[in-house]
Amino acid sequence: MTDTVTGSATASMTASMTASGPWPLLLAERQIGDQVDPPAMAPDLLARLDGLIGPALARHLLYDSGLTLADSAVTQSRLLNRFRRADGLHWAQHAAAHGIKVVCLKGLAATHLLYSNVDLRTMSDADLLVAAADQDRLVALYRSAGLDFYQAEPRGPWGHISDASMLPLTGADGASNVDLHIHPDAWPLHLGLSSRDVFAAARAIAAGDGQILIPCSTHMLLLTASHAARDLFGPSTAKSLIDAALLLRQEGGAVDWREFEDRLQAGRVGKPVRAFLAILDRLGADTQAVPRALKRAPAGAEFERAVRDYATLFPVDASALAKARRELLLCAEPSVALRRNLRRLLGLLRPRRGPV
Repeated sequence: MTDTVTGSATASMTASMTASGPWPLLLAERQIGDQVDPPAMAPDLLARLDGLIGPALARHLLYDSGLTLADSAVTQSRLLNRFRRADGLHWAQHAAAHGIKVVCLKGLAATHLLYSNVDLRTMSDADLLVAAADQDRLVALYRSAGLDFYQAEPRGPWGHISDASMLPLTGADGASNVDLHIHPDAWPLHLGLSSRDVFAAARAIAAGDGQILIPCSTHMLLLTASHAARDLFGPSTAKSLIDAALLLRQEGGAVDWREFEDRLQAGRVGKPVRAFLAILDRLGADTQAVPRALKRAPAGAEFERAVRDYATLFPVDASALAKARRELLLCAEPSVALRRNLRRLLGLLRPRRGPV
């Protein structure tokens, strides 16, 4: 009987993967003792997945071997993840040691809360939220410790137009990379979820030899969805899908869905956040905790294109026209897309360096 059930589960997973690529396994959080046959992935697909989420996490989620496989790419992936995580943790705890509270966002929060091993998840920098009253003091503290602002390569010819974060802070050797946020996410989300809101509900979790502050479950899910939509559900958001799936499975019951809906409406991110949750549902995440209305797939071809992009692991780079179409149709309310494009137009005339 057990073999029959196991065979049915494997067959169901295989059928689902045909339409959703490897995502049913990537989002499933394999449990000890699960009897799911690993997928046979073409080398080019596996290489693309490695580029999206890193070899260590890819092997761990697909084959449960990301922490033991004797593979140079996986080993280097784990070591780089460990270095970036430890460096970000150092700067977060350095601030706390000097009496300045920061809330860890994105990868630094997710890796310590959600993953079975903290060195599985990739991260490019340490995203830290600081209160406006502490901003200057924290910048001075980091500068005295050897960090300083540097002009990062802008995402577009209009320069740095985000109102949520400052220019990156790094050391002379380029090893550290700290992204200070003065809002949890760029306009308009902070109209519905302010820094004060995030700090008020933040919780302390163990990290390294101490603790860090991270957002509550409700705020973390909303921020994860908003960040993914702001990046147009593109390649860099593959990690966000996995973070959100793990969060829903582990802490979905702790999400205050009434507050979640109130904040996404006030923050004018209703359309993109619902699209994100619908993508999770379509790709095989456990979304039982999500109210049905919040994960209903939007009508239209752009949603299907977004799902297909994830399922095929982004085989081609999106054109400028395709990005504009996705933002307008799926990733922003019309008035929000209009304002963003106006800021980009002004930035073309006078590129913005960003706040420092």
